[in-house]
Amino acid sequence: MSATETRGLAPLSRRQFLKMLAAGTLLAPLAAVHAADAGKPNIVIILTDDMGFSDLGCYGGEVNTPNIDNLADGGVRFSQFYNGGKCEPSRAALTTGHHWWTHSPNVAVRKESPNIGEVIRSAGYRTMMVGKWHCEGVPFERGFDRHFGFMGGGTDYFLGDESFTLDGKPWKVRQNGFYATTALTDYAVRFIREENRAHPQLPFFLYLAYNAPHAPIEARSEDVAKYRGKYLKGWDTIRKERFERQKALGLAGPGWHLPERPAGIPAWETLSDKEKDFQDLRMATYAAMVDCMDQGVGAVMRTLDELGIRDNTLVLFLNDNGASPNDRVRGKEFGSPGSTWQMGVAWAFVSNTPLKYYKRTQHSGGVTTPCIASWPAVIRPRKEFEDQPCHITDILPTLIELTGGSYPVRFSGKEQPPLPGRSFVPILKNNEVLPQRTLYFSLFNNMAIVDHGWRLVTAYGQPWQLYDLSNDRTETHDLAMTRPERLKEMLALQKAFFERPDVKLRLQPGEREPAFAPVFKADGSKGPGAKEDVEDPDFSLLLAKARAEGRQLSESELETLRKSYTGPQPAPGKRKNKAKAKGP
Repeated sequence: MSATETRGLAPLSRRQFLKMLAAGTLLAPLAAVHAADAGKPNIVIILTDDMGFSDLGCYGGEVNTPNIDNLADGGVRFSQFYNGGKCEPSRAALTTGHHWWTHSPNVAVRKESPNIGEVIRSAGYRTMMVGKWHCEGVPFERGFDRHFGFMGGGTDYFLGDESFTLDGKPWKVRQNGFYATTALTDYAVRFIREENRAHPQLPFFLYLAYNAPHAPIEARSEDVAKYRGKYLKGWDTIRKERFERQKALGLAGPGWHLPERPAGIPAWETLSDKEKDFQDLRMATYAAMVDCMDQGVGAVMRTLDELGIRDNTLVLFLNDNGASPNDRVRGKEFGSPGSTWQMGVAWAFVSNTPLKYYKRTQHSGGVTTPCIASWPAVIRPRKEFEDQPCHITDILPTLIELTGGSYPVRFSGKEQPPLPGRSFVPILKNNEVLPQRTLYFSLFNNMAIVDHGWRLVTAYGQPWQLYDLSNDRTETHDLAMTRPERLKEMLALQKAFFERPDVKLRLQPGEREPAFAPVFKADGSKGPGAKEDVEDPDFSLLLAKARAEGRQLSESELETLRKSYTGPQPAPGKRKNKAKAKGP
């Protein structure tokens, strides 16, 4: 169906066409149609899961992602777009517009809070959700006219799970030929076509949340074959090659440095041949998952083109957090249906090139996402990366402005707080520079503040660190000791944040800084996964609370705190169970 047929315009005879062409009036109705389209764009949000900053070709990766790269070529790429550092907090921010500090991470959309489906549908849109929900309730009951996907934080790519539903009804995963990424793509394409046919006069909103490349690391054999052997050069070389491409792209400019490999990750050359072969397979499988997801993005874009609606469709592509360093579970044969293998810290370090740390931390590697905005009718292609800080909480205000919608003052009988984010429509349309603001980050014992080009951040039980982002975007030079006045100012911001009545931090004990756990022992047998919990979670929680209050503990203060601590201590050689999450 053409764009004119979609808008209900009667076809012209050849005689009418020539007459209107001679009179110069042929383009007038088409211009009117274009103006109407521009007022109500279709919107597609594509959210990936646990993908690193540098995996995409357009962000320096060697993974084949031509369809996502094409979006970037025709739109704008952000280099400082922030998320929540983990699946649930990011989804809370995206779907409610609020930070997760008022939304428990496992109940990311409270029933008494409006979510993105309800807000956008009230603006006259047809709404669709496909993929990973990981929020409270069911999408079909929370403002989405159509829904296909699963409810939890992850699913087996070959087997699925029992939480899959289609338009509010259970959907049984077929026994053979199922692959989750492909199934999600198929239903996204199906919904777009069905909605365009049934409601051609209405704009639509599609939220497509891929599970890829979240663990378990599983991919189709034909996709894995494309990458097998490409990673035998090792993580040190792959990482350097990615950084060189980032510099060539203009992403890594002055102030971007390549951090040294952490001590907990061995040099590639020290691995056995058997270990190298497995690690090549591991990363090849991960790359295949990203590749398959890119194929899905291509299918969605081709559908929009075939329906003649691509030009007036805003596509936002982003990720929920940085690559995950976890390697604690190694169930069944790697990559097989029902397996539970994860990516591991060494390849996560590569995936997040050149940023520091990983998922869950509030360092750049945990909370910085590739973000691409494409809207052919409005956004002019830009070669340069957009470096203004934006946040995932800005997406809902942006969509409200574009759709002509509004955020309710009251919902479910309760007064709603104003949205903390702001629209970045001026960046998309006019490349405007927005006023600077302070951004706050908190996840368990990990915290950060970004304020006027400075970052205050802590992770893994470490003291507060201070970075000048204008000269050190990759957080390689801690200035906490050499810039005491700026540190004091940033700590004051943290203290004021902690004391705000709307902030309810959910602190947890810290985690060990991730370290590589060999897959094979010296005798060739499979080794255990990596340890993650700290030895004394209760004392770790005490330290997290002190830092949340904006305190930088000196060595003497730390020693005093240790001496005053009367909590349980772990027996020698044993690890205590992780303390329950609790906040101040």
